[in-house]
Amino acid sequence: MASENYQAAKRLAQKAARTAVSNGKYPYLPALDEFVPRDAICGEEPLGVIDIPLSKVAGTRTSGRKNSFANNFMPLLDEGTEFSRKWSNLYDAQMTEGIRDPILAYEYMMRYYVQEGNKRVSVLKFVEAASISANVIRLLPKKTDDLQVQIYYEYVDFYEASKLCLLDFSTLGAYEELCKFYDKGWKQQWTEEERQQLRSDFQRFEQVFLHMGGERLRVTAADAFLVYLRVYGRNELPYRSNSDLRNEIDRIWHEFLTQAQDRSMKLLLEPTETTTTASLIKKLPFLGGSNNRKLRVGFIYGKTPQTSAWTYAHELGRLYLENVFGDQIETKTYCHADYTFSPLDILEQAIDDGNEIIFTTIPYLSAASLKAAVAHPEVKILNCSTNSTYNSIRTYYCRMYEPKFLLGLIAGSLAGQDRIGYIADYPIFSTISNINAFALGAKMVNPKAKIQLVWSSLKGVERPEEQLDGDIRLVSDKDFIVPEHPSRRFGLYERGGKELHSIATTVCHWGKFYEQILEGIRKDTWTMDLTVNRNRAINYWWGMSAGVTELICSGKIPFETRRLVTVMTELIRKGQFRLFDTELTDNEGVCHQKEGAHMSHEQIVKMDWLLDNVEGSIPTFGELKDEALPLVMLQGDVAPDEA
Repeated sequence: MASENYQAAKRLAQKAARTAVSNGKYPYLPALDEFVPRDAICGEEPLGVIDIPLSKVAGTRTSGRKNSFANNFMPLLDEGTEFSRKWSNLYDAQMTEGIRDPILAYEYMMRYYVQEGNKRVSVLKFVEAASISANVIRLLPKKTDDLQVQIYYEYVDFYEASKLCLLDFSTLGAYEELCKFYDKGWKQQWTEEERQQLRSDFQRFEQVFLHMGGERLRVTAADAFLVYLRVYGRNELPYRSNSDLRNEIDRIWHEFLTQAQDRSMKLLLEPTETTTTASLIKKLPFLGGSNNRKLRVGFIYGKTPQTSAWTYAHELGRLYLENVFGDQIETKTYCHADYTFSPLDILEQAIDDGNEIIFTTIPYLSAASLKAAVAHPEVKILNCSTNSTYNSIRTYYCRMYEPKFLLGLIAGSLAGQDRIGYIADYPIFSTISNINAFALGAKMVNPKAKIQLVWSSLKGVERPEEQLDGDIRLVSDKDFIVPEHPSRRFGLYERGGKELHSIATTVCHWGKFYEQILEGIRKDTWTMDLTVNRNRAINYWWGMSAGVTELICSGKIPFETRRLVTVMTELIRKGQFRLFDTELTDNEGVCHQKEGAHMSHEQIVKMDWLLDNVEGSIPTFGELKDEALPLVMLQGDVAPDEA
């Protein structure tokens, strides 16, 4: 019997070797010593005897036995050899009492390489065992800026707290996010009960995921598991039947495909054009509807238009939309999403009310938007944020850095020898690029211009303008007023006397943004965008060229400055001037870009440094007000371990 199984194992080895050769891959076991030089290792750490997943046993430590096995650990040597007899004896032992003696293995970058016990691994892989007992020594790679090394050291910290080696993620921050789903603080020790719960949850998910073909995807089972938790949570997972689990995984399968993309978010910088004539477009009803039925559009706000400048701007956009489309649409607002109900409850209410398109206007509603979109694929849900990586929802945001650059031009030209104040709200991706664009504009016309940066979201800061030095005359503040508390503290203004004097302000026309989104649905470019960018998360990141952002100037600006702003506005609109395509050095002296280099839009979105003429820093979590934390954790530049 053991002999027959050896023959079966050898056939599996030969098949794997032939497949590897035909695909140009190495057919034998990789030997760790042959591809990891000794100078790449900075230390060893004994882990003792632990159970390790056989799926993560990748090869041998040395080259001595590597040609005896195919790359799937099945035996290649002929039957009748001493090797085959030992393999068969181990098979018999496994079938009668089980293989108990631990192997000796070295762990490197979350994979295990066998020093002693290759045949034991081979037999257990043949019988499809899940794990093997091993005396493990960890080899620590030298710390570098390489992403895989950074992820590995995050795993090391996770292992120290949990003693779990099941999950291998491919994105930074995933281990910490996983801990939050299980109500564990980062580096907080796990109990045996908690450890067993995660092990059980993941192994059930992994079994179903791989059975459905997950091994063919370019994501790990752990990556897919985290996507599942984001959509469905973990509380109900232990009570799900395998059938329910398969159905849930099937509904989010396209999200696994999205995560597998090297660059999963696609920034669409302009509204998609079609060949449909403008006169015909005005006569078309919305797709899926008729001239007799209104399209229902829901807007979910965090606060009220009276108490929030951000919400007020979106409310103006909604009113503009009603004016443009008239009796073709019906809009409805849902306020207080940040504290009255759970966000998902509000989304479900909006869907129950019959809204076919829903705009969630605050970034931290992205998780609830994703859950609702998966549950209701017939509803189009868009979230106002910049860095979602999900295919089920679409995100949108204005390229505000373009008019901020023009505002910086004005400030720099009027400042003379004076420093300029800049009041920012939350340290999220788009805010950083706005600050740098403003600073770059000021520097272009005034090389000595310095920007004093103040954050309104810091603990203890109630009146951020009072944090500015007394000699600051020109200040760039928030873009909109709060209707309940109107003042001139918005845009670029001049202070110094009893009154503030408005100079210019940047504007995002959310109404024009929403109009073009609905026109895209009417013309079916919504479907076209999805077809062209298959399996990508789509973000509508429109700016001055789409007419959704602009700069409004007062009469206090000198003619020559207004002329310069006009010229630069046209160049930006036509795409003939890319303001960040220049030498860029941060305020710590680090050069981020050489002269003549090109900065991608993805790099602009995710700036996490401040230009060299900015006086200030990006705050840490510990410095932020409690109400700022949810948004910054979701969309911010602040690293969690800085808290």
